Parts: sequence; structure tokens; C-alpha cells
Amino acid sequence: MPTDPSEMLPASPSRTLLRDRRIALVWTAGLVAWIGHHAMFVVLPFVVFDSTSSPGATALTVLASALPPVLLGQIAGVVTDRTDRRRVLLGANLALAGLTIGFLFIGDWGWIAVLSFARSCVAQLVGPAEHALLPELAPDDRLGELASLNTLNNTLARLVGPACGGMLLAAAGFSGVVGLVVVCHALCAVLVLAVDHRSPKKETDRTELGMLAQWREGARIARHQSVLRLLVPLVAIMALGEGFVSALLAPFTRELLGSGPEVLGWILSAQAIGGVLGALWSTRVADRRSPLHLLAVAALVAGVLLLVVFTYPLGYPAVWPAAALTALAGAPFAVVAAMQGTLLQTQSPPHARGRVFSLFWGVASLAQLLGTGLAGALAERFGSIVVVLDGVAYVIAGLLGLAAARRMHRRGGLAPGGR
Repeated sequence: MPTDPSEMLPASPSRTLLRDRRIALVWTAGLVAWIGHHAMFVVLPFVVFDSTSSPGATALTVLASALPPVLLGQIAGVVTDRTDRRRVLLGANLALAGLTIGFLFIGDWGWIAVLSFARSCVAQLVGPAEHALLPELAPDDRLGELASLNTLNNTLARLVGPACGGMLLAAAGFSGVVGLVVVCHALCAVLVLAVDHRSPKKETDRTELGMLAQWREGARIARHQSVLRLLVPLVAIMALGEGFVSALLAPFTRELLGSGPEVLGWILSAQAIGGVLGALWSTRVADRRSPLHLLAVAALVAGVLLLVVFTYPLGYPAVWPAAALTALAGAPFAVVAAMQGTLLQTQSPPHARGRVFSLFWGVASLAQLLGTGLAGALAERFGSIVVVLDGVAYVIAGLLGLAAARRMHRRGGLAPGGR
């Protein structure tokens, strides 16, 4: 933590946390990296689907990126909590830039899946490092605002990244997209390098523990903390639904909307329009209202909108309703992400934030992995319409979350900001 009190912003809601140079640098670095991530997220499934015409091959490619969080994510969380988080973030982005260049030398979808797996392995270090680094730079009573700014970061990248990816794929081919992603990771590394901060020295009794013992400590924190324990099934259910949309968004766009990557890029960017508004609203309320209740309401609203988005093309196969409805859904999606981040940051002790984040990311990834596998199998038999199960999952998570929030309210409630 900063040793000079002048380095820390006063806890005044009228002054944005982005006025702090270090927070602004890390936030901008994340924005740039997310732009590259979202561009590649849109493009890779189309590259595979267009070359194979197989929803199964597309799902397997997505599956390759979803495996590392389950296999290596927990190790990444321990590494992040044991070392300087800024250096972890710097090294991971440099490695991602190098690996991304490899896409220029392969064409077979199987090798694309292998390289996607390798990139995802390295990327497991990024989330825990950023999630644990930013709270070191901000006042404790503004962590909800910080989590909402992270969501705004991702949402702005979603506004730019998918559209850039789709247009670059159409205009310059896959190599153009690869070049964009490489530049994004390299620039991210430069910005992180400029951050004048070192993570606090780790406590001796914790650093001397083995990695397995430290992972168990993080899991024990999540298990014994009542709010985190309630959050686990909600995250898992929503991630299960996300597995369907990750695997089937490209086939859904081709088969039911009759469109290509450019249209999908603009639809996903439209979601960011509502997402920006939702994230900005969250920065104002995250430290003053119950984040669990807000998360549940937002998940329910998002689920209902998803059900409409995925079913209306059966009777009216036009693109504009998808863009309009997705823009509306962006706001509750942003609130879900912001409140989840708020709960993870406020309910986790600083020394274990990397491990708790990785644990939840692992749960979400395992559920998404299951959803992706089910999506590929079901779509081969019933078609891409099974993507509608994403909306069903969000509705269920919202209803369960509301019930949990009411129980906590009767027992004394969850304080605003999650504390």
C-alpha cells in the first residue's frame, strides 16, 4: 500500500478514482487489453466455423480457451498472491503478445485451438493480478466504485473490440486482427511498466506456506464467508449459460439472423452502449446499496431480455431487434459484473484477493466449460436455437439471488458496498 498519505485519493465520491495516475494507468492498460480480447473473441469462432461449417468444431475451439481456467487458474491465483502483482501483469501481457503472433503461421482449426489453449494458459495470470493490484491503489471505502470502473473498462472495450474485429476480418483477413491484438497486449505492457507501485511485502507466515496450503487458505476463506458462499452457485449458473452463448453465437448469427462477423461485431458493440450506462450508474450506487440484491435483479432482467433476443428470429429474422434488445441488455449485464466484482473485493482479505478471484473464476470456467460442451452436442442435434438456454440460466440465477438477498435482509442484511 502507498506509504505517503498524499498518494491516496481522499474518499470523496465527487472525485473520480481515475484522477489517481496509477489507477488510470492500470485501468487504461486493462481497457486496451480488453479491446484485443473482444476482437479475438468475435473473430476466432467465425474463422473456425467458416472453414469447417461445423458447430462442433467451433465449440471445441471455444472449449480450448475455457479449459485453462479450470486446470491452471487456481495456481495463477496463488502465484499472484505470492509475488508482485504489477510484474505478473507486465510479464503476462508480453507473453500474450508473443503467442498471438503464432496465429500468423497456422491455418488448420485444430492448431488454432491448440494456440488458443496456450494463450488462455498465460492469460490466467492477468485477471487475478489486475483484480488484486487495483485495490492496493484505492481507499477501502471506494472498492465498489473501483469494481464498477473495472466493469466500465470492459464495457467500453466491448463497444470497440467486436466492431474492430469484425471489420478487420472482413477488410484485412485474420492477419489484420492478429496484428491488432498483438499491439493491444504490447501497449498494455508499456502502460503497466509506467505504474510506480510495488505490491506490499508478503507476510512471512504466509509466504513460507506451500502453494497448496495457500490455495487451501483461499478456498477456506470463500467457504466460510457467508456472502461468498452464496455467490458461488449464482456465478456457476450464469457461467453455464455463458457457455452456450460463447459456443453458439457465431452459428446463431449465421443460421437464424443470416448475417456474418460484421453484424455480430456491431450487435456486441451495441450491448456496450447499455453497458456503459449500467457501469456508470453502478459507480454511483455500488458503495451505498446491497450489491447482492442489485446483482440478482440485474441477472433476472438480463435473462428475460436474452430470452427475447434468441427467440424472436424464429418469427421475424431481422437484425435490428437483436441490436436494440442487446443494447438494452447491456445495462443489467454491467450491473451484474460490477456487483460481482464489488462482492469479491469487499468480502476477501487483501492478502488473498488473487486466490479468491481465481477460485470464483475457476468455478465459472468449469461451469462455462460444461455449458460449451453441452451447447456443441445439443446444437448438432437441435440447431443453434439451444443458445436460448443462456437466458434461462440468467433468469434462474436472478430468482435464486433474490431469495438469498431476502434471507440475508431478514438476518440483518448485507451492508452497502458489500461490507
